[in-house]
Amino acid sequence: MAADPSPVLARVRKLLALATSPNLHEAAAAAAAAQTLIERHRLGTLLHAEAEADRSLTDGREAPLARARRLRTWKLVLAATLAESNGCVAWTATEGAETLLLLAGRADDREAIAALYDWLVTRIEWLSATEGAGRSRDWHEAFRIGAAEVIVQRLREGSGAERATMGEAALAVIEPALAARAAAVARFAETHLRLKPGRGLRVDARGLASGRAAGERAPLPPRPR
Repeated sequence: MAADPSPVLARVRKLLALATSPNLHEAAAAAAAAQTLIERHRLGTLLHAEAEADRSLTDGREAPLARARRLRTWKLVLAATLAESNGCVAWTATEGAETLLLLAGRADDREAIAALYDWLVTRIEWLSATEGAGRSRDWHEAFRIGAAEVIVQRLREGSGAERATMGEAALAVIEPALAARAAAVARFAETHLRLKPGRGLRVDARGLASGRAAGERAPLPPRPR
């Protein structure tokens, strides 16, 4: 039987709640620590053979990540990059006049992503408002896309560093299990979601560059060499 993820999720939420300042440095450090906890739990579960590749996959309709009449593109980008880093697929569906932002995958992975997503949305919005006073809406949208892409990519690199601390014997068990889980999610998405290719984004180039620069300045763990 798989380990109950609730204690780990409780620790993640508590960690994020303690960083109450909207300051980017505090936000980035807390997000990095939360992502490390999530990755450590996932790897430990796989190492002890407590997870099965095809267990408990759902399309996420029972717990939408967000819902709105018009979802902002940058939030879709944030959700998609977090999902890719944490064993899920982000997708959208229409329900009445609203668009639902959903995560397909396992419940524990989806809940972990939701905790990071909700928290990062607030911080990226604050950062955009602080650095882009008087800028256009298009600039802010592009800034948030750039910041989200870079911050989540750097969180992903931190997860890789956490994996690298494990010995060869552990990795020999974990790597095939991770590959099997990823393949199971991909099969589920192909079979049940029937996703269409995304359209290319046209964004304000200066806003995008500013957002990426802000993401690079975040004091996350150094990139592995």
